[in-house]
Amino acid sequence: MNNLKSVIAATAATAVLATGVVTTMAAPATGAPSARHSAAAASRVALVFVKNAKDPSNSTLQLWNGRDRIATYRAGSGLGTAANYNTNKGKSYRNDCTSKAGWLPNGTYKPTSFETGRNSAIKGYAIGLPDTKCRTGKAERTGLFIHSEMTKDRKQGPRNGADSPQRWEGVQDYKSYGCIKLHPSHIAQLFSYMNKHGRAVLLTVR
Repeated sequence: MNNLKSVIAATAATAVLATGVVTTMAAPATGAPSARHSAAAASRVALVFVKNAKDPSNSTLQLWNGRDRIATYRAGSGLGTAANYNTNKGKSYRNDCTSKAGWLPNGTYKPTSFETGRNSAIKGYAIGLPDTKCRTGKAERTGLFIHSEMTKDRKQGPRNGADSPQRWEGVQDYKSYGCIKLHPSHIAQLFSYMNKHGRAVLLTVR
């Protein structure tokens, strides 16, 4: 427990990022009931992605250990933003059957891989997710990951035009083709926690 508290304290110190996003890394107060989530409670370390329909790029990814919620990170999935909320394109971005644009289908996923030096279109930290059919079953979403934007060595690459895929340049980088995307420092914190407490065995998307 002392080790867990020290991890929480250390990561909390870096919670306020250049993007202005605050990451919560707090243990429940002594004597207070813990926050609970049934899917996470069934395993030890688990993840929960909570969609924000008004702004999918400002959704959240929660890190759970048993019945305790350890952290909440800003995350995005799909190309939806607050700006396109009431547009036809925005509706398609909030449709999990829209390939390479819509957000991740709801449901439960068992991560298939954990990589710290991936070297493909997605680089560096990456958690692989299984292919899954959208809610109507008419489309299968493939090539799914939890990832960020960095080099294969987990560093920030050089500026390369208006949007470099190997460099985090701002909140616009939370947009994806369906994957869950995190700020580079947040996915680093997630992997650091899993290195100490075990890999996430379940992702719930809702």
